[in-house]
Amino acid sequence: MRQAREFVHERLCGWGLADLSDDVELVTSEIVTNALVHAGSDVDVRLRVYADRLRLEVRDSASDPPVPALYSLSDEGCARAEHGRGLFLVDALADTWNTSPNGRGKTVWLEMDIPADAGEPGRSVE
Repeated sequence: MRQAREFVHERLCGWGLADLSDDVELVTSEIVTNALVHAGSDVDVRLRVYADRLRLEVRDSASDPPVPALYSLSDEGCARAEHGRGLFLVDALADTWNTSPNGRGKTVWLEMDIPADAGEPGRSVE
C-alpha cells in the first residue's frame, strides 16, 4: 500500500501536479486495498497524465467489480461494515470511475481533471 502511495506521490510531483497528490493518494489507497482484500492477487498500478486529466488504473485478478456499500448504525461492529465504503470516497473525489474486464481479472480506473497549465502531458508510468 505504501509503495503505491509513494509511487503516485513521486509521479505527481515529477509532473508538477503535487496539488493533486493528497486526493490521488487517498483514492489509490482505497482501490489498491479493495483489490488486495477481495482479489487476493498481485496488483498493478498505472498512472497517466494528459493535458486535461489524470488517469489511475489498478489491475487485479478478480473478475467481480467493486461494489460500494452504504454504512448504517445497524452495521456497527459487523465485519461487512468495513467493506465497500472507500468506494464512496473514490466516487466523491474522482470525476469519473468504472471497472473494465481485462482478460485475467479487472481494471478499476478513475479520472480526475487537472488544471490546463499544470504538468507535462503525454506521460504514462507503470
